[in-house]
Amino acid sequence: MGKTRYMRLRGSRHLRQRLVLATLTATPIVVEEIHSDDTFPGLRPHEVSLFRLLEKITDHSFGRSCYTSRVLIGGKNLVHDCGLSRSIGYFLEPLILLGLFGKKPLSIRLKGVTNDSKDPSVDTFRTTTLHMLKRFGVPLEGLELKIESRGAPPLARRGPSSSSYHP
Repeated sequence: MGKTRYMRLRGSRHLRQRLVLATLTATPIVVEEIHSDDTFPGLRPHEVSLFRLLEKITDHSFGRSCYTSRVLIGGKNLVHDCGLSRSIGYFLEPLILLGLFGKKPLSIRLKGVTNDSKDPSVDTFRTTTLHMLKRFGVPLEGLELKIESRGAPPLARRGPSSSSYHP
């Protein structure tokens, strides 16, 4: 077997999109200098949570700064705690794209903040984004985003706030 060749990337800009493309193309990547100019360099809590989410739906392996995934597994009845630093919308963007290509259907419950000022709200995804997929030939039957409860920072963990996504 030959040596694995990694695509080397710098910085944390567009990290979600990089991870989605690396997953869909089965291209191993190394991301260097993540937030290197900040007071606290390295991955942020929401970025770590995104990697943990990808571990649940792929055959993903994540090292110190490298990411490799060759197969989108999908899965049913998965649960992921998104934390409080970003809203569920941050995690839905890559999930919607990757969920369309999984070997198995994806059914996942995301727990966390439903709306914040940084990311699209879960209502935006439910009323707009899922219907846009129809224009790309994705049938809406079986495609569902259900908001079971709502949570806003800083008390999102005290009350159960979650959304379920089923592509």
